[in-house]
Amino acid sequence: MKKYDVLLFDVDGTLLDFDRAEEMGIEGLLEHYGVPVTAENKEKYHHLNKSYWERLERGEITRDQVLSLRFEEFFGDFGISVDGMDTDRLYREYLNEGAFLIDGARELLEGLKGQYELYIITNGVAATQYHRLGKSGLDRYFKDIFISEEAGSQKPQPEYFEYCFQKMGRRDVENMLVIGDSLTSDIKGGNNVGIDTLWFNPHRQENTKGVHVEYEADSLEKIGKMLI
Repeated sequence: MKKYDVLLFDVDGTLLDFDRAEEMGIEGLLEHYGVPVTAENKEKYHHLNKSYWERLERGEITRDQVLSLRFEEFFGDFGISVDGMDTDRLYREYLNEGAFLIDGARELLEGLKGQYELYIITNGVAATQYHRLGKSGLDRYFKDIFISEEAGSQKPQPEYFEYCFQKMGRRDVENMLVIGDSLTSDIKGGNNVGIDTLWFNPHRQENTKGVHVEYEADSLEKIGKMLI
């Protein structure tokens, strides 16, 4: 494996278990609005939410539209009219408590610290991500945290990475590696600006997105063995 100086880590699905946190959040909302808390309803929200974030990645809608319209559409299907932004604020109260580590995350970062410059790259909402990273204790491993809300753009857009380069004070992309679980966000983002990528693929999915992956691993332990 090539030697790198800078590692750019995604958060959700890479270091923190977002699916578990999301489930906690949507269960709270379902109970609040009197909608049955079933696996089917939780899965329905999961797919709808994912589709909205993918539209944001493609530049089709704004971040605020993602946060509000997903809930207006979801609860609208149950005949319930909600204010999307108010619902999002309630959702984040639940989500903020969901700082669950993916197996091996702390051990990986302990092994990497001091050997690399470590940064967070995330499309999440700033207040939520700072809270969850702080609660999990992961924030102390990183030199800086780059959040799309503060950047004014998001992965995989080149403008987001230009923001990161400016904040880092360097743009020697040949010495950087993006590590993340999303082909359309993390890996495509790396491709867009010439940064090598390591796809964290714990479910061993097939790469059907037409993006180039330099490295792949199905556990954080294996990533550690590759980098340490």
